[in-house]
Amino acid sequence: MAFDIPLKTDDSDNSYVEIFKSWKSFSDIFEGAIRMRVVTFCDSPKFILDLFEELETLERLEVVVGDIDDYRERLIDKPDLADQLERLRRDDKLVIYLCENKEVHSKLYLVEYDENAGDASQDTQDQMTLGGDATESPATSDSDRGAPAKVIIGSPNLSENAWSNQTNVGVVYETFTENSLYAQFEELYRDHRDSYNNGGPFLDDLTEQLEHTADDREEVIKLYTEGKVGTQDELGEVHGRLADHIDAEVDTVDLAMDGGGTAGDTQDTPDTDIKDSRTNDSQSMDDAPQDRITLSLRGYDESTVDTLSQMTDFDATVSKDTLSTTPDAFQRYSQQVFDVPTMHLTEEHDQLKFHYDGTVYRVTQPPTDPEAVDEALEDIETYFATVDEYGNSNNPTAVKAHMYEALLWFFWAPFANRQAAFYQQHGINLDKALPSLYIFGESNGGKGTFCRFALSLISANRVEAPVDADEIGKRKVRNLRSAHTSFPVVVDDITKQKVNSLDTLRNYWSGWTGETTYPLFAFISNDKRPGEWFRNRAKILRFDVNFMTSHQGEAKVNRLINTENALFQWFGHEYLSRGLELGEDSDALREVRATMKDLYDFADRQIPEYFPETPAEQAYDTGRERWRNLTKHDDIEITEDGETLKVSFPESMSFELHEYKRDPPMTVRIEKRGLDLIIKTPDEFFDWLGEPVTEDKSSGFLSRAREYFTGA
Repeated sequence: MAFDIPLKTDDSDNSYVEIFKSWKSFSDIFEGAIRMRVVTFCDSPKFILDLFEELETLERLEVVVGDIDDYRERLIDKPDLADQLERLRRDDKLVIYLCENKEVHSKLYLVEYDENAGDASQDTQDQMTLGGDATESPATSDSDRGAPAKVIIGSPNLSENAWSNQTNVGVVYETFTENSLYAQFEELYRDHRDSYNNGGPFLDDLTEQLEHTADDREEVIKLYTEGKVGTQDELGEVHGRLADHIDAEVDTVDLAMDGGGTAGDTQDTPDTDIKDSRTNDSQSMDDAPQDRITLSLRGYDESTVDTLSQMTDFDATVSKDTLSTTPDAFQRYSQQVFDVPTMHLTEEHDQLKFHYDGTVYRVTQPPTDPEAVDEALEDIETYFATVDEYGNSNNPTAVKAHMYEALLWFFWAPFANRQAAFYQQHGINLDKALPSLYIFGESNGGKGTFCRFALSLISANRVEAPVDADEIGKRKVRNLRSAHTSFPVVVDDITKQKVNSLDTLRNYWSGWTGETTYPLFAFISNDKRPGEWFRNRAKILRFDVNFMTSHQGEAKVNRLINTENALFQWFGHEYLSRGLELGEDSDALREVRATMKDLYDFADRQIPEYFPETPAEQAYDTGRERWRNLTKHDDIEITEDGETLKVSFPESMSFELHEYKRDPPMTVRIEKRGLDLIIKTPDEFFDWLGEPVTEDKSSGFLSRAREYFTGA
């Protein structure tokens, strides 16, 4: 569409090109304005408010925004800003139009001044006249020419952004509102407004909601300013928003075995012994009425809304634009879809929150009673002692060390996202630095019972059952990243083939940004070590024990599982009080071990000999013991081949060969050739085995191997 607007015209008393070298040189044009109509590619809602505050004369502002089809995105989590803009809209002082069907880069400003404002011209030091000759300032306007006005066409946007390093150019016409030139610019403005805007003025829908609801204005606007904020994981984003709302709107209760607790604000809770808190003002939240939580779903993909629609199976309603639910409904939905409850750290990383049975539980509590801590430590050691009482094992100390290591992993897993943030700052590969857990051993090895024990400790006996292996697949693993929970996913009775197929765990943390909380995985299996890629990303522990069938032993274990034990809660408080450091090794549980030792010190209790001061899979490596026991096999042949070492096995050990290949850590490179194992890195192999005291390191690999395996 063409507009016949000459550069030099009698209808303009002054026309020129101005170079705007700063925001101030541009905004000076608005001084004294009573009405403005603007077409701009981008703007700032905050700046619009600032204009009304700075320009006392401004009575009305119309803005056509060309770079966004949903202006509400600029108001996400800014209810105060939306409130002020809506009041201006209601008073007919502000109208914002959006270009829903096209991106518009035009910049056009129609600025009108009071008829009695006098000379509205600007300093012309950077002006260049159009037509070649300098022009004088315009004469005072006659009443038949209307009010003085200026029109600017050029590059400046209605935003202060980037003006620190930008220069803009605009063509400025000084004119009056009642002449033909200004009418042509008004037509140009209306063409932009009417051609690209379909939905009418922005905020009309909010004004209509406010007029037709009995809800508080604050609540309506708060809901309006919620919605998609542009994260990679939309579903995780909604779950996170729901969790934050529940945290803020539901009374927090100290976690207790009996389901009771002391309700109160997280920040104001006194540092009292958690056992005392269970007896003061205890209450059951199961039957308490629950306020509904409503979230906006504007801007979310249809697939996200469809998944959230599963919440309607409970006490929730989901539409295209809105989700309304209760804490209990959200929890039951999470349990159905993800098989794990919601647990997450607060934004400040100073509290661990646990959502269950419609209640928000404060998990972390400071220890204040050394005797209570001593009692709790004694209970877990009594559990480990069942290995001695009811188990058959060649090395009970190693079994108990592996059990304790597994318990440390369970205590650490809910806090792993904190460590992920720390590692990410230092560029560390999260997939290899934040290990999954793999516990294996024979049937009747106590693996499933141990998981019940560990889960009961971190949930105060609310969660004991692991996830069935049939429920876990690649898609499930991927979707669990959207659950927004740090509660560990424990998968029971899984085969190593199934674990090997879950290759989504290879890059599980690759998309993690900290906006959504990811859970860690623990796998329980009767099979020996899974594939190499998984072993690079997991802590592999063996429960090398067989428990005798005993009603007495079973009763004792169940009693220990059901015993009130707040050790995890005290651990969490102390662990969050401890800073994270980069160590010389790759032990992810370094601070966990130190925290647990602090609790022993607090209780003045002796640390048991099997406590894993270093990773138990290294200190009590059953594979290393198996290699050392090769001395009992007379038909094992060891030869040296250049820089490698060859260990030849007899035909009768062909099946065991694979197990021996998997025993050493990944730093020991081993290749299988028929009945031979080729050790490509002998130095790392001997470091893993541990050098004999009499070893002469100047000797070759073969002599070192003979000395090790034959004692020669």
